[in-house]
Order: sequence, then structure tokens, then C-alpha cells
Amino acid sequence: MTTTTRSIVRETTRPSYTRYTPSNGQRPEGTEYGVDGWLFTLPDETLNGHQFPQRTYAAFQVTEHGMSFWMVREVGGERRQRGSRSTSRKDAVALAAAAVASERERTAENAPADHVPADHNVTGQAAERPQAYSAEDEAEGWELVRKSAENARPVTAEIRLAYPPAGGGASLRLYDECGSEVDREPLTERGAAGRENIPDGIYLGSLTSGAMTAGLLRAAGWHLTKGGFTYAPGEQWTAYPVRESEAEQWAAWAPMLPDGHAATPLARVAIVPTREYLALTERRFGPVPEIPAVAGLEFQQMGRWWWRSTTPTRVLVLVWTPQLGGDRWDLWDETNRRHIVSRARGNGTSGAATAFTRAGLPLA
Repeated sequence: MTTTTRSIVRETTRPSYTRYTPSNGQRPEGTEYGVDGWLFTLPDETLNGHQFPQRTYAAFQVTEHGMSFWMVREVGGERRQRGSRSTSRKDAVALAAAAVASERERTAENAPADHVPADHNVTGQAAERPQAYSAEDEAEGWELVRKSAENARPVTAEIRLAYPPAGGGASLRLYDECGSEVDREPLTERGAAGRENIPDGIYLGSLTSGAMTAGLLRAAGWHLTKGGFTYAPGEQWTAYPVRESEAEQWAAWAPMLPDGHAATPLARVAIVPTREYLALTERRFGPVPEIPAVAGLEFQQMGRWWWRSTTPTRVLVLVWTPQLGGDRWDLWDETNRRHIVSRARGNGTSGAATAFTRAGLPLA
């Protein structure tokens, strides 16, 4: 395909992934790709007479400042980091695709026709190229990230009961408009110690094998609200048909289920995002918040999510995490032993100011 305008990589919002683990033999050579992760490929193309080869990239998680981030790195070639660190794999991949597209377009526009593309390395030697943070470049990438996130936004919620011999548990599943599952939450398991379990027991005590009880419906609604969604206007949970083989199995167990229980093991409802979710989306994809000045310190933005202040005696890192219910701001001290010195909730400048104040740092 030949184009003299925009790279087709900009439209690659859902590439195919291949999982790699320490044991399945798919992991790329080198130590730069984490313990496990996902491989994906961006297509080849020709722009303004310049041929750009197909490239494979690895998306994997790293831990920094006590938080997990996704990173994308080229496999083979120069093994460069692509895009920017992000809090989700989809966002990181979309940013990487935007970075690759921008580089291809600049190369095609500025280089002579017989020039070898910038992302083509015939030697295969590894070379690290540190990336400086650029709000302008990231703004271009976040357009693709936002498009990817909106395509994956759930529009349908489902409660699915497990087959009675499997314990009769239930899960809440969310699907996008294409019918792909985008999230899943267990409804009848307490999970790991300390896991939030509210409303307190209203469904754990009322659900028995094969029951689509009112308590279970309330629990599912609570989880939806916690995730930033609610029922579409005029919609309610409605029985949804299961596969013929599943229907036969449930029919065989019906005489053994308690009286009065709903006959359906599957229910669905249309959902829409809440105002809080839409506001969170604007914070995630809109302008990065301004942080207040601190007397005697200069915080430099190192990425979309974090700032660093380095002096001869102290290294401080401020990390911003957009969240429902109020964004989280963590201030870390990395001078000797990394530890957190303050944490605050709040959107925009006020949240960062609270984190600084709680750490005893005077605002300028």
C-alpha cells in the first residue's frame, strides 16, 4: 500500500497479540522484555516512495515508584522503547503505534527517496535511545489511545451463573459493542484477604446453587457503579438465552434446585457510563494537570504520569493516577531507600498541592 499522507499504523487500534511466558518459548531474546508479556506486529507500508518494514513489538509490565506500568519495546533491531509508559496495555500499545506512525511520516517527508527508513536496522545490534518527554508528541498519540478506549468501552453487562456441579458461583462480565468481553468480576467470591466486599454479605448469604436472586442483582449493580457504569434508561436485567447444550444441562438440574429460584442462568442489561466515568475519561486523555510550585525545589515532568525533583541531597518523585472517586497523588522519596512520604486524593492542582503539604513541603 502506498500513501503520501498518513501512516496506516494510526488506524491499528486492535492488533493481534501473542502471549509470551518464561516457559512457552515465545519470549524475545534479551533482558529488556520483562518476565512475560504480549507480542504484536505493526504492518509494513510505503510512504512517499519509502518502504517501511513490518515490525514486532513487546508489551510488558514494569514496576516504578510502587506502581505498575505498561511499556512497549521493539523486538530485534535497536530494541527501542516506543510510545510512553501507561497504566494499561491498550493505552501503551496505542501510544506506541502513534509514535511509530509519527516517525514513519517524518522520515518519508524529510529524507531523500533512496534513504533507508529510520526504523530499519540491518545490523540487528541493540542500542538504547532514551526518550525525552514531549507533551506535543504525546498529544498526537493520545488521540489514538482515546479512540481505542472508546471502542473498548462496555455497553452490555451480563450475570452468568456457573453450572451447579461447579458450585453455582456467579460472575459479572462486561462486553463492548462488538460483543468482545472487556472485563470480568466474580460476584460470589470473597477473594484475597483484605479485598473490599460491599454490600456486606447481601448476596453471599442469599445466593445458592442456580439462583439468580435479587441479592445477586443488587450486588452486580453495586459493582457496575463502582466501575463507573449504570443501567441505560429504561433498561433492567433480562433473561438471556444460553446455548442449547447448556439449556439441556440446566433443565436436568432444575428439579434439584430450591423452589422459587429463577430459571435462567444468564441475564443481561444495557449499560452507560456515569458522569464520573466520563469526567475520568476527560482527565485521562485531556491536558496533564498543572502541579504547584514548591519552594526551593524544581519538579520536571518525566512522563504523562510523573514528575521528578533532583537536588544534591534529595530525589523526590510525584506520581499521578487518575481514578474514579478522586485521582491519587503519591509522593516518593528515592534518595536512598525508596519509600512513600505522602499520599493524597483530589483532581487537578489541588490533589498535588495536598500531597506536597502533607509531606511538609512549602508551596511557593
